[in-house]
Amino acid sequence: MNWGIIGAARIAKSALVPAIREAGGTVHTVSARDPKKAAQFAQENHIPNSSSYEELLDHPDIEVVYVPLPNSEHLEWTVKALEAGKHVLCEKPLTLSADQARRMMDAQQKSGKLVLEAFSYRFHPQVQRMLDVLKEGKIGDIRLMRSVFTFPLDRPDDIRWDARLGGGAFYDVGSYCVDLMRLVTREVPQQVHVSALKTEGEVDITLGALLEFSSCQGQLLCSFEMPFQQSFEVFGTKGSLQLEAPFAIDNYESHLTVNGQAETFDKINVYAEMVRHFQQAIRGETELRFPIQDHSLQQMLILDRVLNATNHPRV
Repeated sequence: MNWGIIGAARIAKSALVPAIREAGGTVHTVSARDPKKAAQFAQENHIPNSSSYEELLDHPDIEVVYVPLPNSEHLEWTVKALEAGKHVLCEKPLTLSADQARRMMDAQQKSGKLVLEAFSYRFHPQVQRMLDVLKEGKIGDIRLMRSVFTFPLDRPDDIRWDARLGGGAFYDVGSYCVDLMRLVTREVPQQVHVSALKTEGEVDITLGALLEFSSCQGQLLCSFEMPFQQSFEVFGTKGSLQLEAPFAIDNYESHLTVNGQAETFDKINVYAEMVRHFQQAIRGETELRFPIQDHSLQQMLILDRVLNATNHPRV
């Protein structure tokens, strides 16, 4: 399957180009606004073609595109790719609001193509195992979830410091915490309570939130100024479970602990697993997991409520 990459981003180089190849796909073309940057990226990553965004979308041999652009550009270029007859794997967060998610859903339905939000962690076996454990009732009825995802973002010119581009710790890493809680509950919280520390440019640098679901609470912490940490814990009426690395992205041996008993998972490239699944769904070999109408829209409804509570600049 021939892939095009819209945007010569770091994550494309470090994660998606190798994942596409490991999953049996071909990276046909990379595009960038700067032709020199696209050509350099293509040369360094052994990609045969470089082009503009528009030229990539017009190419008849490209079947699916990956969009790792700034968050503020996800809607525009995903919709353009759909209108050009391409399937789209788009980085998270898929959009910057529920209204944008609805517009993307409309474009996807009209095109008949598939869109997948690139939460690669979902494709780690530990996540499905955790969901199975919860469904089996091994820790009883869920009463509390806690998730943390922090790391120091020390590049002052990083686009994640720009509110106009959809920056902020919550969009970048807090969205993982929300997504996993929503996978567990299948709900949108009834109430949210939020505390955020923001830069002068109105970007949340550290954010804590309490999400009140119908029968349990979710507590999350995300930050661009704390040491690297990620965790997920669920407490129930009969016990508890912990994922020490819930959002592990690449070749990391991880552990799920249920009521004190640990289960180890082998190293796995979750990006390659995500790409492999998406290609299979495009070929009609399996149903697409996590379609945007069932997952991404609900995710954006929650992100809207949290960010509205911080008076975050909204689109």
